[in-house]
Amino acid sequence: MTAVASTPGTTLHQAESLDDDALRSLLAYPEGLRRPVLRANFIASIDGAVTFDGSGRKLGTPTDRRVFRRLREVADVVLVGASTATSAPYVDMSMSIEAQAWRLAHGLEPVQPVAVVSSRAVVPPALLHATVPPIVLLAAEAARDAREALRQSAARVVELTGPQVGSAAIRAALGEMGLLRVLVEGGPTLFSRLVADGEIDELCLTTSPMMVVGPARRIAASESHTPVPMVRRGILTGDDGTVIVRWARA
Repeated sequence: MTAVASTPGTTLHQAESLDDDALRSLLAYPEGLRRPVLRANFIASIDGAVTFDGSGRKLGTPTDRRVFRRLREVADVVLVGASTATSAPYVDMSMSIEAQAWRLAHGLEPVQPVAVVSSRAVVPPALLHATVPPIVLLAAEAARDAREALRQSAARVVELTGPQVGSAAIRAALGEMGLLRVLVEGGPTLFSRLVADGEIDELCLTTSPMMVVGPARRIAASESHTPVPMVRRGILTGDDGTVIVRWARA
């Protein structure tokens, strides 16, 4: 463990020096939570692109993929928007025996569900048959037939007032279910709304060791600027050139 110069309280870790349990402990959420902590996880190129040739995975590195798995393993729930939920990995959220043992030892369920935000109550059918039934946060004003279809599935359906699912309502609903360690995996639309509404507490941002010139968007965007002061809580580096910084609201 090496202190970062001129940054009290921030530590620098080499990912290869940590085994998986040490990495889980490093990334674990604070103890004694009384309300949900929303932690987002994104990757971007050095010049700020979130995709390369239309895919964020093409920016990935071995270090990023390893940390990505550990971030999931320390969370109570993975929060995504409906479009992002169409991605195949959300159908099977199974974990290794070692990860489940760590979770059980730290008071977490063996495997966590996916919580999908869908104002229109539209969820990929495959996800409704996932290993762990999803949680669907939908607007009470969504089409009745769509709402009824979800109720007929194994999903846990939570209707929230209004034509759209509000950011504060998302936090409140997850808190009522006892899901306090929240990992926000996107997409950019959901994340941008959560940032603009002041509902993101932490951001784990991976900088991929490449520059990408092109039309790719940034991790968050809105019609107006929303400054959110942040402080560094830790830095992970990998031998492959990856740099991962955990930021928290100041």
